[in-house]
Amino acid sequence: MIFLFSYGLTALILLAFVVSYLRDKRRIRVGMLLTSGLLLLAFSLMISVIQVADDNAAVMYAAAFGALAFVVLLPLLVIGTGAGLLYNARILWRKEGFKPKNLLTLGLGLLIFAYLGLLLFSPLWTDREELALPIGLMTAVTAYFGFVFLCYLVSCVLYNLVRPRAPRDYIVVLGAGLKGDKVTPLLAGRLKRGIAFYRKQEDLLYTPPVFVVSGGKGSDEIISEAAAMRNYLLEQDIPDAQIRMEDQSVNTLENMAFSKKIMDAESGAGKYTCVFATNNFHLFRAGVYARKAGLQADGIGSKTAFYYLPNAFIREYVAILSMYRKWHMLLLGTLVILFGLMALVLWWSNRSLGA
Repeated sequence: MIFLFSYGLTALILLAFVVSYLRDKRRIRVGMLLTSGLLLLAFSLMISVIQVADDNAAVMYAAAFGALAFVVLLPLLVIGTGAGLLYNARILWRKEGFKPKNLLTLGLGLLIFAYLGLLLFSPLWTDREELALPIGLMTAVTAYFGFVFLCYLVSCVLYNLVRPRAPRDYIVVLGAGLKGDKVTPLLAGRLKRGIAFYRKQEDLLYTPPVFVVSGGKGSDEIISEAAAMRNYLLEQDIPDAQIRMEDQSVNTLENMAFSKKIMDAESGAGKYTCVFATNNFHLFRAGVYARKAGLQADGIGSKTAFYYLPNAFIREYVAILSMYRKWHMLLLGTLVILFGLMALVLWWSNRSLGA
């Protein structure tokens, strides 16, 4: 009976995922529904295996071996992840320099090892019972953020699989900082991705799309990002008549909103089609901001050096957490209250027993 309910709930969640995905791929709930559905499916299969194992010794031994392998491999996976993050931080510093924004892999790697060190004081193998609830709370918080990160990664993968097709009226290229008055390799990758889409549309004999290069001038920049991108496109033989500049934005949401104003003014609201070009790690969050700005557009992502991806994805994840911080604070606050009530109940019980 339990496994039937479990399979039914799994089917319901996966159906909700399909509906949400078809309605709008640019929502974090799409990844949450798919992740939850797959985890529940794994749980349902485990229940089925246990029921079969009661009547089949071979299946029982195979299930026991699988459970043992999971117990052994999970800690190794966590340790390997922490070590990999620290190693990646070293590579990132060597290639990109020691900058605050490049410290995320180092910080997460150190947090993983700090948490593993804390588990050494767990009541499971020590007599420090007073640490049970604090360690339990930290484990619950870690599991929560780990689950949200997994959902975020699933959302990113799903959105990167979207392939917008020609023809489109506009290509919005999002800014990403400059080196002097020139585009950085990161920004050049975005522009090259947009140019590839432009050339493909030309080859299909459609009217070429118009570029909207979006990015203002930072306090440490000589010219605006939009101006530098325009110069790059001109060097790549893109006609000036096919370029529009949006040079007032300072973040991704403004990139989308201000670019939309330009396209609305030129073509009329809702009377054009467009795509936006950015790096693959930034694609999903950019899509979320496009939705918030009311822009009906999906993205095309440029490839990023592999060593840069872990730090970039962590930074994007932190930005997504900040975007929905009220919900996360509410859920974490609920966790803290529950563990606080448990601590109060235990204290009262110990006091009653002492009396």
